[in-house]
Amino acid sequence: MILVFNSISFFDNKKLSLHSVFNGLNTFNSDLDMEDFGSNLKHYRSEKGFSQEAFAKMIGVHVTNLSKYERNKSMPSLEVAEKIATALNMSLDELVYGQQNEKARIRIADNELLNLFNKTQELSDDQKKTVMDLLSAFLLKSNLKQQLG
Repeated sequence: MILVFNSISFFDNKKLSLHSVFNGLNTFNSDLDMEDFGSNLKHYRSEKGFSQEAFAKMIGVHVTNLSKYERNKSMPSLEVAEKIATALNMSLDELVYGQQNEKARIRIADNELLNLFNKTQELSDDQKKTVMDLLSAFLLKSNLKQQLG
């Protein structure tokens, strides 16, 4: 599930916390994990070569707050989260969810299956739908067999 958090900026209250957004989204998607935000933030900040002190100054927060965000002890306001994403030169979606290929590699341990999924990206929309329909039918059949037998 990909969401464009930047579209949330239409809210009048920019102090709405990312935590409250997560809580609302978790109603619809149980795969969302707030711990991903902190670990992603730390990973991407370190990858860009920023110290906590320098990065905190860049986004206008105290280093203690940044540390709390990275350890998932606190969640930033949407305004601060947008500043973080901008400073890291990425979308808020990428910051929250991670980059898609990286997430897929983590979740799909079978490299052959992952390669097949990657190849489906080159198919036409109709062909992708056919692959999804086939996969859904196979999984439904497998699930029914498991429940019945």
